Amino acid sequence: MFAKSIKMIATVCLASLSAVVLSSMAALAELAVVNSNQLNVRRGPGTNFARTYTLQRGDRVEITRRQGDWAFIVGDRGGEGWVFARYLTITSSPPTSPSNANQIFRGQGTIDNARYNGAGNAQLVLTSRDKGASFRLSNPSRFDLEYIGTVRSNFEGTVQLQITKFRSSAMGYRTVSASGTCDIQASTGNVRQAFCTVNGAGIDHGRSNFSN
Repeated sequence: MFAKSIKMIATVCLASLSAVVLSSMAALAELAVVNSNQLNVRRGPGTNFARTYTLQRGDRVEITRRQGDWAFIVGDRGGEGWVFARYLTITSSPPTSPSNANQIFRGQGTIDNARYNGAGNAQLVLTSRDKGASFRLSNPSRFDLEYIGTVRSNFEGTVQLQITKFRSSAMGYRTVSASGTCDIQASTGNVRQAFCTVNGAGIDHGRSNFSN
Protein backbone atom coordinates (compact mmCIF):
# COMPACT_ATOMS: atom_id res chain seq x y z
CA MET A 1 0.00 0.00 0.00
CA PHE A 2 2.81 2.34 0.94
CA ALA A 3 4.69 1.57 -2.27
CA LYS A 4 1.53 2.19 -4.29
CA SER A 5 1.05 5.60 -2.64
CA ILE A 6 4.66 6.55 -3.37
CA LYS A 7 4.16 5.54 -7.00
CA MET A 8 1.01 7.67 -7.27
CA ILE A 9 2.76 10.69 -5.74
CA ALA A 10 5.69 10.28 -8.14
CA THR A 11 3.33 10.07 -11.10
CA VAL A 12 1.50 13.26 -10.04
CA CYS A 13 4.79 15.10 -9.50
CA LEU A 14 6.11 13.99 -12.89
CA ALA A 15 2.91 15.15 -14.60
CA SER A 16 3.10 18.49 -12.80
CA LEU A 17 6.75 18.92 -13.77
CA SER A 18 5.95 18.09 -17.39
CA ALA A 19 3.18 20.69 -17.39
CA VAL A 20 5.54 23.31 -16.00
CA VAL A 21 8.18 22.49 -18.64
CA LEU A 22 5.63 22.64 -21.47
CA SER A 23 4.24 25.88 -20.10
CA SER A 24 7.75 27.37 -19.94
CA MET A 25 8.49 26.28 -23.50
CA ALA A 26 5.24 27.84 -24.72
CA ALA A 27 6.03 31.04 -22.89
CA LEU A 28 9.36 31.29 -24.69
CA ALA A 29 7.71 31.27 -28.10
CA GLU A 30 6.39 34.84 -27.78
CA LEU A 31 5.83 36.99 -30.83
CA ALA A 32 6.27 40.73 -30.48
CA VAL A 33 6.45 43.97 -32.44
CA VAL A 34 8.91 46.84 -31.88
CA ASN A 35 7.18 49.89 -30.35
CA SER A 36 10.16 52.27 -30.50
CA ASN A 37 11.35 54.26 -33.51
CA GLN A 38 14.70 52.49 -33.25
CA LEU A 39 15.73 49.59 -31.02
CA ASN A 40 19.35 48.53 -30.67
CA VAL A 41 20.11 44.82 -30.85
CA ARG A 42 23.14 43.86 -28.74
CA ARG A 43 25.45 40.89 -28.30
CA GLY A 44 24.44 40.46 -24.65
CA PRO A 45 21.77 41.51 -22.13
CA GLY A 46 23.05 44.99 -21.25
CA THR A 47 24.05 48.35 -22.68
CA ASN A 48 27.71 47.45 -22.08
CA PHE A 49 27.50 44.90 -24.90
CA ALA A 50 28.24 45.93 -28.49
CA ARG A 51 25.38 46.86 -30.79
CA THR A 52 25.01 44.58 -33.82
CA TYR A 53 22.13 46.23 -35.69
CA THR A 54 18.98 48.30 -35.17
CA LEU A 55 15.32 47.32 -35.44
CA GLN A 56 12.68 49.81 -36.60
CA ARG A 57 9.19 50.53 -35.28
CA GLY A 58 6.80 47.84 -36.50
CA ASP A 59 9.46 45.17 -37.04
CA ARG A 60 8.28 41.76 -35.88
CA VAL A 61 10.40 39.45 -33.73
CA GLU A 62 10.19 36.18 -31.83
CA ILE A 63 11.33 36.15 -28.20
CA THR A 64 13.15 32.91 -27.42
CA ARG A 65 14.33 33.68 -23.87
CA ARG A 66 14.54 36.44 -21.26
CA GLN A 67 17.05 37.64 -18.71
CA GLY A 68 15.84 40.34 -16.34
CA ASP A 69 14.68 43.33 -18.39
CA TRP A 70 16.24 41.94 -21.57
CA ALA A 71 14.90 39.59 -24.24
CA PHE A 72 16.76 37.49 -26.81
CA ILE A 73 15.01 37.89 -30.16
CA VAL A 74 15.11 36.49 -33.67
CA GLY A 75 14.09 39.05 -36.29
CA ASP A 76 11.44 38.49 -38.93
CA ARG A 77 14.08 39.06 -41.64
CA GLY A 78 16.81 37.19 -39.81
CA GLY A 79 19.36 38.44 -37.32
CA GLU A 80 19.29 37.84 -33.59
CA GLY A 81 20.47 39.31 -30.31
CA TRP A 82 19.42 40.99 -27.06
CA VAL A 83 17.04 43.96 -26.78
CA PHE A 84 15.51 45.93 -23.92
CA ALA A 85 12.15 44.20 -23.53
CA ARG A 86 10.28 47.39 -22.63
CA TYR A 87 10.37 48.39 -26.29
CA LEU A 88 8.56 45.26 -27.45
CA THR A 89 4.79 44.80 -27.51
CA ILE A 90 3.65 41.19 -27.26
CA THR A 91 1.19 40.26 -30.00
CA SER A 92 -1.42 37.52 -30.16
CA SER A 93 -0.46 36.45 -33.69
CA PRO A 94 0.04 32.69 -33.99
CA PRO A 95 3.55 31.34 -34.67
CA THR A 96 4.51 30.98 -38.31
CA SER A 97 3.53 27.58 -39.60
CA PRO A 98 6.24 25.39 -41.19
CA SER A 99 4.68 25.87 -44.64
CA ASN A 100 5.14 29.64 -44.33
CA ALA A 101 8.48 29.59 -42.50
CA ASN A 102 11.35 31.78 -43.58
CA GLN A 103 14.02 30.18 -45.75
CA ILE A 104 17.47 30.81 -44.32
CA PHE A 105 20.76 30.22 -46.17
CA ARG A 106 24.18 30.73 -44.58
CA GLY A 107 27.77 30.68 -45.75
CA GLN A 108 31.33 31.32 -44.57
CA GLY A 109 33.89 32.72 -46.95
CA THR A 110 35.47 35.96 -48.13
CA ILE A 111 33.89 39.43 -48.31
CA ASP A 112 35.33 42.10 -50.60
CA ASN A 113 34.09 45.71 -50.82
CA ALA A 114 35.26 49.29 -50.31
CA ARG A 115 35.02 49.03 -46.52
CA TYR A 116 36.28 45.54 -45.78
CA ASN A 117 38.23 42.69 -47.31
CA GLY A 118 38.59 39.41 -45.49
CA ALA A 119 36.89 36.45 -43.88
CA GLY A 120 33.22 36.76 -43.05
CA ASN A 121 29.75 35.29 -42.94
CA ALA A 122 26.77 35.56 -45.29
CA GLN A 123 23.11 35.08 -44.44
CA LEU A 124 20.17 35.18 -46.84
CA VAL A 125 16.63 35.22 -45.42
CA LEU A 126 13.61 34.80 -47.71
CA THR A 127 10.17 35.51 -46.25
CA SER A 128 7.58 33.55 -48.20
CA ARG A 129 4.78 35.67 -46.73
CA ASP A 130 5.49 38.79 -48.79
CA LYS A 131 8.53 37.87 -50.96
CA GLY A 132 10.63 40.02 -48.68
CA ALA A 133 14.31 39.26 -48.28
CA SER A 134 17.50 40.39 -46.61
CA PHE A 135 21.13 39.60 -47.33
CA ARG A 136 23.69 40.18 -44.60
CA LEU A 137 27.49 40.16 -44.77
CA SER A 138 29.45 40.34 -41.54
CA ASN A 139 32.62 39.68 -39.63
CA PRO A 140 31.53 39.58 -35.94
CA SER A 141 34.31 41.82 -34.67
CA ARG A 142 34.95 44.19 -37.60
CA PHE A 143 32.21 44.67 -40.16
CA ASP A 144 28.47 44.28 -40.73
CA LEU A 145 26.05 45.30 -43.49
CA GLU A 146 22.60 44.28 -44.65
CA TYR A 147 20.72 44.65 -47.94
CA ILE A 148 16.93 44.59 -47.54
CA GLY A 149 14.31 44.37 -50.26
CA THR A 150 12.18 41.97 -52.27
CA VAL A 151 12.86 38.90 -54.37
CA ARG A 152 12.76 39.77 -58.07
CA SER A 153 13.49 36.20 -59.19
CA ASN A 154 14.42 32.85 -57.67
CA PHE A 155 15.37 30.28 -60.28
CA GLU A 156 17.67 27.24 -60.19
CA GLY A 157 19.59 28.39 -57.14
CA THR A 158 20.01 32.00 -58.21
CA VAL A 159 18.17 34.58 -56.13
CA GLN A 160 17.99 38.17 -57.33
CA LEU A 161 17.22 40.66 -54.58
CA GLN A 162 15.83 44.09 -55.48
CA ILE A 163 17.31 46.36 -52.80
CA THR A 164 15.11 49.02 -51.18
CA LYS A 165 16.93 49.57 -47.86
CA PHE A 166 20.45 49.36 -46.54
CA ARG A 167 22.22 49.48 -43.17
CA SER A 168 25.76 48.91 -41.97
CA SER A 169 28.08 49.21 -39.00
CA ALA A 170 29.99 51.98 -40.82
CA MET A 171 26.77 54.04 -40.90
CA GLY A 172 25.85 53.39 -37.27
CA TYR A 173 23.28 50.74 -38.27
CA ARG A 174 20.87 53.42 -39.52
CA THR A 175 18.39 52.02 -42.05
CA VAL A 176 18.40 54.20 -45.17
CA SER A 177 16.62 54.07 -48.51
CA ALA A 178 18.69 52.50 -51.26
CA SER A 179 18.49 50.99 -54.72
CA GLY A 180 20.38 48.21 -56.40
CA THR A 181 20.48 44.44 -56.73
CA CYS A 182 22.07 41.36 -55.23
CA ASP A 183 22.62 38.22 -57.30
CA ILE A 184 23.05 35.35 -54.86
CA GLN A 185 23.91 31.71 -55.53
CA ALA A 186 22.25 29.65 -52.80
CA SER A 187 21.07 26.06 -52.40
CA THR A 188 20.56 23.38 -49.75
CA GLY A 189 20.80 25.96 -46.99
CA ASN A 190 24.13 27.39 -48.16
CA VAL A 191 25.19 30.70 -49.69
CA ARG A 192 27.96 30.00 -52.21
CA GLN A 193 28.52 33.31 -54.00
CA ALA A 194 26.98 36.78 -54.14
CA PHE A 195 27.46 40.05 -55.97
CA CYS A 196 25.64 43.19 -54.79
CA THR A 197 25.56 46.78 -56.03
CA VAL A 198 23.87 49.53 -54.07
CA ASN A 199 23.29 53.28 -54.43
CA GLY A 200 21.89 55.83 -52.02
CA ALA A 201 22.65 58.98 -50.06
CA GLY A 202 25.79 58.54 -47.98
CA ILE A 203 26.33 54.91 -48.97
CA ASP A 204 29.97 54.38 -49.92
CA HIS A 205 30.09 50.58 -50.05
CA GLY A 206 29.26 50.50 -53.75
CA ARG A 207 29.78 46.84 -54.56
CA SER A 208 30.13 43.79 -52.35
CA ASN A 209 31.36 40.36 -53.37
CA PHE A 210 31.08 37.16 -51.36
CA SER A 211 32.55 33.73 -52.19
CA ASN A 212 33.15 30.58 -50.19
